[in-house]
Amino acid sequence: MESRRKQRNVIYKDHLTSFLFVMPAMTFLITFALIPIIYLVYLSFFKYQIPNPAEFVGFKNYIRAFSDGLFWKSLLNTLVYTVGSSTIGLSGALAMAVFLNRQFKGKRFYKVMYFLPTVTSEVITAMIFLWIFDGQLGILNYFLRVMGNTDPPQWLLTTPWAMGVVMLVGAWRGISYNTPIYLAALEGIPKSLYEAADIDGANGWQKFWNVSLPGIIHTLVYTIVMAVIGSFQVVAIVDVLTNGGPLDSTLVSIKYIWRQAFEYNNVGYGATLSLLIVPFLLVFTIMQLKISKRRA
Repeated sequence: MESRRKQRNVIYKDHLTSFLFVMPAMTFLITFALIPIIYLVYLSFFKYQIPNPAEFVGFKNYIRAFSDGLFWKSLLNTLVYTVGSSTIGLSGALAMAVFLNRQFKGKRFYKVMYFLPTVTSEVITAMIFLWIFDGQLGILNYFLRVMGNTDPPQWLLTTPWAMGVVMLVGAWRGISYNTPIYLAALEGIPKSLYEAADIDGANGWQKFWNVSLPGIIHTLVYTIVMAVIGSFQVVAIVDVLTNGGPLDSTLVSIKYIWRQAFEYNNVGYGATLSLLIVPFLLVFTIMQLKISKRRA
């Protein structure tokens, strides 16, 4: 009887210790994730314009959202931006990681240089590209005029150039962020697999396709999912470069939600719009996870 009591005490202490270790993370998750989501759902059923009291309107905000053409246009712009910036950014990061996964002189210097965009804020990054692509004072158009082009493109004032520049900035940051992740995954692949491929006479492309790519498939899926989620949150780059223009061609969904909630003071409607984005992210994430299971 005494031994059972001691055993229960040991189990109780183990559970208590485990709970104490996870409690800070759980507190953080509940405070900054779960409670805001619940409050967001609550707000979506109200017409709330600060400082007026919230007025319950049921599903009116949702009905309004489904007939809001500008919201769907902003969502389409976000999808275009996501596909463009993620494709270029992830492909570039993978190419850079394969390049750095070799032994060559100056490797440490390149490792420092490619990571610089990640430690630079989005606003500063956007201002650098604004200095490059500005139609009147940008350095790119300066060189084009020097080369004889008297009417260079107004990159940020015309479509589809404006979206192209926004995607380029997002891709540039994506390359910087994802390269070390791919590099760590490539370095974790056993060398014996490459040696066996060498014995079989595989060339560089065959080793990449049959050894490297399967070895980092889960990392690829992870970075794709994170890139999609990150793309749906882009706003600072758009704010600095185009402010959603020209003609709303770069108006992304978060920027439109921000306008509704804080510029037009439609807090309840902004909450509704933000909730409508969630299903798109869930569907895309589930698709990526299923693809990764098939390749694994």
